[in-house]
Amino acid sequence: MENRKNIIPIIEAILLCGQQNLSTRGHRDSGKIEVENSEPRENDGNFRNILKYRALGDANLKKVLESPGRIKYISPTSQNAIIDACNSVLLSKIVNRVNKAKCFTVLVDETADIAGIEQVSICARYVNRETCTLHEDFLQFVPTADLTGKGLATLILDNLKHFGIETQYLRGQGFDGAAAMSGKYNGVQYHIKQAHPLAVYIHCSAHSLNLAVSSSCGIQSIRNCLRIVGKLRDFFIFPKRKAVLSLAIEQSENVLSKKIIKKKL
Repeated sequence: MENRKNIIPIIEAILLCGQQNLSTRGHRDSGKIEVENSEPRENDGNFRNILKYRALGDANLKKVLESPGRIKYISPTSQNAIIDACNSVLLSKIVNRVNKAKCFTVLVDETADIAGIEQVSICARYVNRETCTLHEDFLQFVPTADLTGKGLATLILDNLKHFGIETQYLRGQGFDGAAAMSGKYNGVQYHIKQAHPLAVYIHCSAHSLNLAVSSSCGIQSIRNCLRIVGKLRDFFIFPKRKAVLSLAIEQSENVLSKKIIKKKL
């Protein structure tokens, strides 16, 4: 029980970093956390500094951090273990909601990360039966080397089953319009439909808009317009010119939402 009590603030620090989209690590990830030392030689990172700050008002946490023992659950390995545990808990809750909803749609996209590894993003779209609200929840990133329609379809279905989702209730597929995803005869949607005939494929509307905007940039008049807008931005980027523009907007009677424009400037 004592160990459980001691690990609570450590878990809360990890959760805070995750909620605020903060990296946990710094230049120094190991060793004793010196609570009273406000100026460490190297950056300790957000996680260790949050614990240090909290320990100033938490005598029990301060005692744990400054104790001579080695088991304090603050090492990079322990941090990763806590993050994995949080992932399991969150994923379990999402899966339970999806299974309660029965019918759901799988949303998938893939892209290469900074390391050049192809990552497949898998999300579920469903109606929460308790609140009668539509949800789109991220499930997991899954690395892959097989980018064929059949390979991606197998990866998606296998991972949905691995998460614990009842795939017999799959009623929709949402992907972009790439051939590997939308192909009639060998795309992901084709192979998933072979296993789940009721899973209707719908081309992602945001991707359709992106394609429309990209295509419109090839039109001479639109290209000229965007070039002029870019030059206007470059012209007003200087503080003095921006101040003159802000003043002109405030004095104008033809601008409806002056506050919004002023904030953007």
